[in-house]
Amino acid sequence: MSGATRPDNVDPVPSAADAVYPLAFTGPRRTPAASAYLRDPSTALLASFFEEKGLAALKREDRDEQWYADWIAYQADHRLYATVVSPKEYSSIGAEFDLLRYARFLEVFAYCSPAHGYSLQVSFLGLCAILTGTNAALKREAVAALEAGGLLAFAASERQHGSDLLANEFTVRDAGDGGLVAGGTKYYIGNANAAAMIAVLARREGRAGSRRAPPALFVLRPGAAAGFRSATKIRTLGVRAAFVGAFEIVDHPLPETDLIATGRDAWDAALGAVTLGKFFLGFGSIGICEHALDEATDHLTRRVLYGKPVIDMPHIRSTVARAYARLTAMKLYAYRALDYLHAATEADRRYLLFNAVQKARVSTEGVKVMALLSECVGARGFESDTYFEMALRDAQLIPGLEGSTHINLAMAAQFIPGYFERADPGLSGPASLAGGGGPVGENSYLMAARAVAPETVAFPPYLRAYEPLMSVPNVRLVAGQARAFRLLAGARRSEGRAPDTATAIDLGKCVSAVVYAQLVAENCVRLAVPAPVVSVIFHLIAEDLSTLGLALAAAPGLSAADRFLARRLVVTPRTVEADWEFVAGRVSGGGRA
Repeated sequence: MSGATRPDNVDPVPSAADAVYPLAFTGPRRTPAASAYLRDPSTALLASFFEEKGLAALKREDRDEQWYADWIAYQADHRLYATVVSPKEYSSIGAEFDLLRYARFLEVFAYCSPAHGYSLQVSFLGLCAILTGTNAALKREAVAALEAGGLLAFAASERQHGSDLLANEFTVRDAGDGGLVAGGTKYYIGNANAAAMIAVLARREGRAGSRRAPPALFVLRPGAAAGFRSATKIRTLGVRAAFVGAFEIVDHPLPETDLIATGRDAWDAALGAVTLGKFFLGFGSIGICEHALDEATDHLTRRVLYGKPVIDMPHIRSTVARAYARLTAMKLYAYRALDYLHAATEADRRYLLFNAVQKARVSTEGVKVMALLSECVGARGFESDTYFEMALRDAQLIPGLEGSTHINLAMAAQFIPGYFERADPGLSGPASLAGGGGPVGENSYLMAARAVAPETVAFPPYLRAYEPLMSVPNVRLVAGQARAFRLLAGARRSEGRAPDTATAIDLGKCVSAVVYAQLVAENCVRLAVPAPVVSVIFHLIAEDLSTLGLALAAAPGLSAADRFLARRLVVTPRTVEADWEFVAGRVSGGGRA
């Protein structure tokens, strides 16, 4: 086997800022700025494989729910997974875990095939669980398994408990002879059919039936585990060619050397894997929507009704412009959140809020993009020979899994006091990786980070990000909505009213929209996004906050005073027709990157 080598047919790199707009990565409509991604050898090899394989073959695999052995063999031959996720401390092939490179690789992967990309997303979850543990030998073994072309997996969820990790019934118990025995079942586990190593979350029993038994995280090697019972495939709406399964192990002898971590260390390792691993799902949503947008635009341009291309019809033009603006905002937010992840330290953990918002909002925005595009392409989007038909299914899967959107909204709500009330004016924002403003590479802190209380995380003044854009009316409106929400949240806290779960989620939706706007604004400034695009993006954010304000005002847990303050979030965006036309022109070929 060999490391990734770079194909020769890659275009020169255009302006770094161009890459933040929706792109096409394959085929005759490939956009010039895609070369910012495809200059990376691994990403170029990825795109080359799927161009050669073709959409028809992907659709056959999707319909037949066929595991993609050809891709797994290809990536193993070129060590693609190992190249993009292995930390340099443990790599024998000179790899380095470069966050920007990995995010772009995942974006292109989802553009080509989300089902295939799922095998990497899951492998990364398993790798993170091991790397954030305390067993150095297992860290080396996991990276070596990737370098040998193997896959990894992470087994936390169970059928009866889903994402409620505290209710875990999988056990590790004393065997009576000084050893340990593991047993139980896991459900909804990606790569369960092919993983060389699975990081399994269990509870280490101290006394029978104790729900407070400390957690244990251990490695299972299915191929060498006599007690492993077959991984049954779970049929899913989307990513049908991927393998999501259930498995059981019975009386598995577990040496102490296979423990990744125990107690608080195990809990921190599991949460760290979820915090980091699931953050990157947002880049998958972006790639799905980019391919769907490109396919939709191509169809709308070619299709002629009443003597004109469909894309020139005013209502279609407006709807596609909305989809383009929402997708651009997704990329602006996700790549700015990546900057904070790259810059994270023990003293700067703002990424914890930005990760929660990414997991809660970027993928839900992807569902909105798909809904808008569906309005335009109509029946064509449901025809079985299109990528679009898969995208409709796959885009829904990411935010819908196990109610994780609600979990992250509630988590975002916990940051409200620190975000609005305890500003540190000395804090500044990190350089932009996508804009070429900062060094790329690893951040070793991410594998050592531990769970922290939200109130210990500091933020700068929450309105600072909007100041350079205040000449845009819609940015001023969103800044005003942020102030209105701060008043509402502050009034509730001053009266000592703790929200119920439903109200906490409603508050989380509002603060997530405000945080989303902040990072979008920061990247608009850093990447010199044209004012008309900024105007349309913030038109949509203002609409979203208005809708959320109305929903919050109708929540049963609010007082009359709260409802009055919530209604102050409702505004009318101020967007001139020329701004909409500017964005529509980019979609139809007047300025796409």
